[in-house]
Amino acid sequence: MILETFNDCLFEGKTALVTGSASGIGAGIARCFAKLGATVLLQDMNSAGLRSMAKDLGSAKGGVAILEGDLSTPGVADTVFDNALRISNKIDFLVNNAGRSSAATTQEITEETTQALIELNLKSVIFLSKRFAAHAREHSGGGSIIQISSTAGIVGFERRAVYSATKFAVIGLMKVLALDHARDGIRVNAVLPHVVETEMFQKTAKKNEIDLWRAGIPMGRFATTEDIGALVMFLCSPAAAYLTGGVYPVDGGAMAGPFGGDA
Repeated sequence: MILETFNDCLFEGKTALVTGSASGIGAGIARCFAKLGATVLLQDMNSAGLRSMAKDLGSAKGGVAILEGDLSTPGVADTVFDNALRISNKIDFLVNNAGRSSAATTQEITEETTQALIELNLKSVIFLSKRFAAHAREHSGGGSIIQISSTAGIVGFERRAVYSATKFAVIGLMKVLALDHARDGIRVNAVLPHVVETEMFQKTAKKNEIDLWRAGIPMGRFATTEDIGALVMFLCSPAAAYLTGGVYPVDGGAMAGPFGGDA
């Protein structure tokens, strides 16, 4: 297990807020924080998924709490952060993971779907980051923000124009926040998953798509949620104390350049 690399007391006494953590990548990140002793604040719009995750993490020594809310709705980001502060008077780590993708040709792009993606993938990230930065400055203890972007934030993906635009924007936001808050002791970095083998991926991906995507990854496999979580743990840890403004693909080498497979 990757997490055996870390001391299981690494984040004792610390609190992490992870958005979109009822399933998938967010759930994997939340499990990593819990295993390393943090108090974990699970956030998602999926109430049943949140309850299931809370039950799953119920024995975690740091404790767990849930925060329901649809971050694609304007104003909910502030409500979520207010509720987080009612549970924990100090939040040390913010992981902006909540997001969704939408496939569309250029002619299929609509105002409604565009606005929904911008609200969730970008605006919720902006306003949660704003609240976290103010909170961390007030406590003068620094902190770490991890923006979960995507490899679609550094290269184009077919039929993902608006999604890709929001993920590029998240990286730009991360860089500016890293500059603005470096002397506050607040570190801001971006993690870029590529293809991650989540339950949803396993249920919805077609075999020909799986074979095609795998063929383009030099390491020959898809990422696990623990692969993503392990990098987040490192970036939040004291070992990454001099790292801010960084862009970290988790892609098995896919972004290194064109790959010819076994040929």
